[in-house]
Amino acid sequence: MPHMQLTTECEGPLALNDHAFELCRDFLKPHGDRLYRQVSRYDHYLAEVAKKPGYQGGNPLRLVLPFLKAQGLTNAGIEAYCRETLALMPGAEAACKFLHSRDVFLFAISAGCRQFAEAVGLRLGFAPDRILGTELDLDRYPLSGAETEELSRLQGEIVAAPEIALAPGTAALAELPASVQEAIAALDRIFWERLPAMEIGALYQEVNSLGGPEKAKAVSDSLATTGLSLADAIYVGNSITDVPVFEAVRAGGGLSISFNGNRYAVDAAEVVVVSDSAWSMALLTAIFQTWGKDGVLEVAAPETRGKPRSLVLPEAVIDPIFSGLDGCLLNIYLSKGIDRAKITQESMAMRAKLRGQAVAALG
Repeated sequence: MPHMQLTTECEGPLALNDHAFELCRDFLKPHGDRLYRQVSRYDHYLAEVAKKPGYQGGNPLRLVLPFLKAQGLTNAGIEAYCRETLALMPGAEAACKFLHSRDVFLFAISAGCRQFAEAVGLRLGFAPDRILGTELDLDRYPLSGAETEELSRLQGEIVAAPEIALAPGTAALAELPASVQEAIAALDRIFWERLPAMEIGALYQEVNSLGGPEKAKAVSDSLATTGLSLADAIYVGNSITDVPVFEAVRAGGGLSISFNGNRYAVDAAEVVVVSDSAWSMALLTAIFQTWGKDGVLEVAAPETRGKPRSLVLPEAVIDPIFSGLDGCLLNIYLSKGIDRAKITQESMAMRAKLRGQAVAALG
């Protein structure tokens, strides 16, 4: 069997969790869910609208870390929480077991904390050195009583600020409603003036999130360990943090797949998958392994009378995959030429069905 590498984001393709949202919801009471939504949209604003120099978007977890620390969360606490609350994508355990048997180099990656990536990867049989996530050590940062009280006040300010809502295509702060500009100004003061002046501010300043360009670099480094090239790789993602990886893999001749992705992922990936089973990834991986990238693109392309699909897979591959997919929904689209708005809506609807509306609405 030809060697190939499948690297997949943990959240979405492998697990239903959005662990950063869940940590805030469960530990930053009251209204931790609203706080995370505010910070998540602010993160998008900084990266996509303000294009703040040196700012790497796509991981609002980094911004909320001081607040989680103030609630007494520890490294061991995060690790235990991630294990206890882990909710896997339907079919993930069996599909990953099948892919391990096919000698596919499997890597799990997350822009979130490594503790969560390990909870997912180890449950699914990934080798420890093939599990990648943001290195996070809450225990090494001291926090005084005075700063704990100040963080509580700042948390209240974020929650009380007007809701941050960003319309697609927003290009400048001036295009936003006055209430949104007010909220962004409040968060600017908190994250770029008040928190940096506190000792605990080092926590979010020093954590190097594995999102965006850093995620792309991690995938490139992982290929160096397996001795493969981007042309031998599939990358599966679902959000804005995956866009730089999609671009790098596609430029190198590999295959980028949006799996129940948001609009950023659908826009950037070469193939769009809407499915309620992880077996869909196993199917496309088996096709890639047998027929290469062109085989997957053929399956994703609309079938016409003059160009029917004619790929053949071994029975040893077909039987477990189609047994796993039995009763599941699987729609595959070639991104070129699709009705992007319609497919994004379909993808987001599946995202909401599987992971809940609160997670889907985070974008």
